[in-house]
Amino acid sequence: MAGKLKSWLFESDAPMPWRKVAMMILAMVLPAVIAVTFMGRTGAIAFVAAMPACLAAQDAGLKVSLLVTLVMGMAGLLSLGTPEMSLLVAPFLGLMVGICGSFGLAKAAIRGLLTWPIFTSPIIDNGNLPMLFAVFVGAMLWAQVVVWLFGETCSTGTEDRESEQYAMVFGIALAVGLTASVWTGQRYFGSHGFWFPLTFVILVLPPHGQLFSRTTKRTLGTVIGTAVAIGLAALTSSTWIMVAVGALCLALGFRMLPYSYTVFTTLLTVAVLEVLALVSQVNQLAIERVGTMAAAAGMTVALGALGFLILRLTKPEALRALQETGIEDVPLGGDRRKDSAASATRVG
Repeated sequence: MAGKLKSWLFESDAPMPWRKVAMMILAMVLPAVIAVTFMGRTGAIAFVAAMPACLAAQDAGLKVSLLVTLVMGMAGLLSLGTPEMSLLVAPFLGLMVGICGSFGLAKAAIRGLLTWPIFTSPIIDNGNLPMLFAVFVGAMLWAQVVVWLFGETCSTGTEDRESEQYAMVFGIALAVGLTASVWTGQRYFGSHGFWFPLTFVILVLPPHGQLFSRTTKRTLGTVIGTAVAIGLAALTSSTWIMVAVGALCLALGFRMLPYSYTVFTTLLTVAVLEVLALVSQVNQLAIERVGTMAAAAGMTVALGALGFLILRLTKPEALRALQETGIEDVPLGGDRRKDSAASATRVG
């Protein structure tokens, strides 16, 4: 029993190497810190660009990273400050991922969507679009250069061809789920409603064969991380302590990502809540965080079950290939278990 629990909680034999942790922080966090210092919270657009550019470059190289990040950025600027446009843009972004999956580029494409939901929030001011786009492009190029200098382009492996058989099914499900989560977040979750589509996109990251287990792990990690953040808020309200705790948890989260998705989610939740606590009350943030997580998890499971049913009826061979996927994908580095039956780079 203890062995099964350990195997479920820890997906890899080793955490991410510190060298790669340093690369992730240098590529994604540094430009955001600089931009926020000079632009205020609107400078978060640097992180919005750097994160997908960094991850997609590791998945599929610099050219694909440039393409998916630019498409996401332009779709984001089109949605910025206009909730109606974000609802029109969302389904086409989901379909884009399905089309890319048909060419073996599902992981890279969906990486581009990871931070798009932030454009649907009030965090980024739409007062100066040319400047925002310039910062976006600068941060994107910086992240790509860092990945290239560290020799990590195309380092997560290629996607299996069999994933192309069900790519459009999950693309359609993603289009429906992303649109529904944007609408629900805007209507029911206030200024932090972007957490709903953001959480949904993270939950549906490949491999889709681990959809339900990953949803359970993320839910558990979110609850634990929220409890930790509330406890820290009760002990101190010092700005510097909150920033330090957030930065430390972010670095440790990257370190633990390939090792344990549950621990990664816990640390990421603490980091996000501690940083956002600088401008909002932690208790309110915690309620919204858990609420959006529960809503996104429920919708993800429902859409996943529908997708599995469609595949069972239309392409049972694709469903079998999907279910043969090994234990959790290791998208950002680390070694997979030696007894895993499938490739750690598989999207299916």
